[in-house]
Amino acid sequence: QGWFSSPRPQAKQTPSISIAKIETPPAQEAGRVVRIAADARGHYASDFSINGRKVAAMIDTGASVVAINRSTARRLGVSVSASDFTHEVNTANGTIKAAPIILSKVEIGRIQVRDVTAVVLEDGALSGALIGMSFLKPLSFTVEDGTFVLKQ
Repeated sequence: QGWFSSPRPQAKQTPSISIAKIETPPAQEAGRVVRIAADARGHYASDFSINGRKVAAMIDTGASVVAINRSTARRLGVSVSASDFTHEVNTANGTIKAAPIILSKVEIGRIQVRDVTAVVLEDGALSGALIGMSFLKPLSFTVEDGTFVLKQ
């Protein structure tokens, strides 16, 4: 069924996904290998470049696609209207409306993936950006000694 399901009536309360604002060391890179150390909560977060702009994001291997909030989308030059929120995505906090988009380029270090499937969520549903499998799938990745290692 893909990464979204057919539209259903929207729930009365919009679930919230929050990304903690914890300082993390910058990703270390060597060639086309990037290493991201776990933060204090065990999450892997770093600065990515999306459509040529710096965006702090957390890696989420359980997410099918990259997800950004509406404010981040605006900053990246992606315009969505209320009528674009035609799909629903299932999150750990429930089902929410999403606007499907394609990001021209997502990068970290010297690793880059073009034409990345993504969704825009309302600001109240997501406080930042999640890097899901639509970016990770063409790469190889492992966790070694508490470090997320990406290779292209």
